[in-house]
Order: sequence, then C-alpha cells, then structure tokens
Amino acid sequence: MVNITEKIIEISKKSLLNKEVDAILGWKKGDLWWDSYPVEVSELEEVDSLIWDMFCVNNLSKFLMKERTTNRKIGVFLKGCDAMAFNQLLKDNRVKRSNITIYGIPCDGMIDSEKVKKAVKNKRVLSVSEKDGECLIKTKDSEVSIEKNEIKFDKCLTCVFPNPVVYDELLCEKIEITNKKEDRFVGVKELEAMTPNQRYEFWKSEFSRCIRCNACRDICPACNCVKCIFDNENSDILGKAKNESEDSFFHLVRAYHVAGRCVDCGECGRVCPEGIPLELLNRKIINDLNGLYGEFDAGSDSTTDAPLVSFNLEDKDSFTEKGGR
Repeated sequence: MVNITEKIIEISKKSLLNKEVDAILGWKKGDLWWDSYPVEVSELEEVDSLIWDMFCVNNLSKFLMKERTTNRKIGVFLKGCDAMAFNQLLKDNRVKRSNITIYGIPCDGMIDSEKVKKAVKNKRVLSVSEKDGECLIKTKDSEVSIEKNEIKFDKCLTCVFPNPVVYDELLCEKIEITNKKEDRFVGVKELEAMTPNQRYEFWKSEFSRCIRCNACRDICPACNCVKCIFDNENSDILGKAKNESEDSFFHLVRAYHVAGRCVDCGECGRVCPEGIPLELLNRKIINDLNGLYGEFDAGSDSTTDAPLVSFNLEDKDSFTEKGGR
C-alpha cells in the first residue's frame, strides 16, 4: 500500500509539472481511520496529500462527467471496477477519452469499515494495516489479526475484474484472478428459488426502507443522463409520496434503465443508507441477459454493443430461443 501511495505522488507530480494534465483525481485521508475520500488536486504542494489504502473504495470515474464540456486534461487513478465504469461512460459519450489520462491500480479488494467494527465488537478502532493477506486491527486496548477476506466489502469478494481493463499507465503488477464469474450469482439463485409471492414480499420489504435520497442513482456510472427523468418536474412520472408503489417504481425503472449497461460495481448497494441490496436486483437482470443473449460484461471494453441498446436489421434472433445476440 505504501509503495503505491509513493507511486501515486510521484506520477502526479511529474504529470502536473510537465503540464501533461491540469488536475489529478485521487484520494485523500480524512480524520478517521476509515475515511479515504475523493479529491481533486491541481497544485504541486497539494500532491503529497494523495494516498492509497484499503479504504479507497470510491469510484473516481463518475467525477469525470463534469469534464465533458471542458477542455481540461485530467489524470485519474482507477481500480478494476472503476475502469469498467469509465468504459461505460465512454460508450455513453459522457467522457472525452482524449482529455483523460488513466493511471491503473490493480486492486485485491477494499475493506468494509462496518465489518471491521463488528470484528472488534464496536470497540474504538485506532488503525487497520495489512500484511500478507492478514489485517491487523488496533483498538485502544487490544490488537486483532483477521483474514482480509473476512472484512472485505461483499462486492469485492466476488470481483472478477481486479485489474483495470483500460489504462495509460499501470502502477503495479496485475493481480491473479481467483474468483469465478458464477460466484456473483449465488444470491440470484437463492432469489430465483423463491416462489413469486416470496419474491414479491422480499422486494416489498426491501424497497419499503427507501428514503428516496437518490444516492444509488448519483453513484451509478450507467445512470448518467444529463437530466434524470425523476428530476423533471414536468414529467409527472413519479410523485413524492412515501408508498409501496412509488418506492418500487423508482427502483424497478432505474434497474431496467441500466440493464445491459450495469458494470456490476456494486456501488449502488454500498452507498444505500438503508442497506437495500440493489446490486442483487442488477445481478438478477445481468444473469437473465446472459441467458438470453450470451455472456456479456458491461464495461469490459469500450466498443462492444450491449444487449438491449443496439438494433440490427439483419438480426436473425427469433427472440424466443436463448443464447442469441
């Protein structure tokens, strides 16, 4: 972790000094042990504050959308899932590739602060460090060693793209992929094993907790409309009432909106303040699309047409047989 931080600082200084970029997007450490947050730096004296640690979970690619109408050159550090998100933004014409320099960082997973707190029974945590796959959690009166996988974000436990799929410069060696693609659909299989009534009650209960804060929409790289229809006061598509139909309508419309474009980064579920498993809903749709149209990983490249967003007059698909395109 320390070596990557040093490389981040070195590359950022060089890029700014040589005027290769006008600004750098990275992470900075906050006041708390788990607080590593996105930051933009444009001055050399600010670069030393950039860091890389086990809490740099925020996807920096979404912040690039605001640069679509500018001519600034931006340098950005992207992890595996972040790079897939970047490719989706590129497909959707929401970023200018020529104005972006990508510094890729292979990532073996980020740490969930809530799991850390639970591991030490909510004692006051002072620091968390990693060595050889083990994490040392220091509290005010003890030290606890725990396997990193036990405190990773759930989304990181099934990640099959730990290495950036697009970059201009890679900061370290690529990570060996050990997770299997089918592992991420375990929850989907459990969902499909339910009866229709059980599934209805499950999602009814989950969506009932929604406070309509829009965090899931705002973090999603595939949810990138210039103006969201839910923000259009003249659309009359959704009211402000807190009821079952409107809560469900919001999430189902959003899920279908990103169908075939969701990169399965899991950010929607991570940022949800109510803990609604939105990533499960997206994975259900991904699994269905894979069955209908063949395997497809949104964001794995910037050129392949996604299911449901392309049309070909010579398309021979009968739309009744599985496995077509």
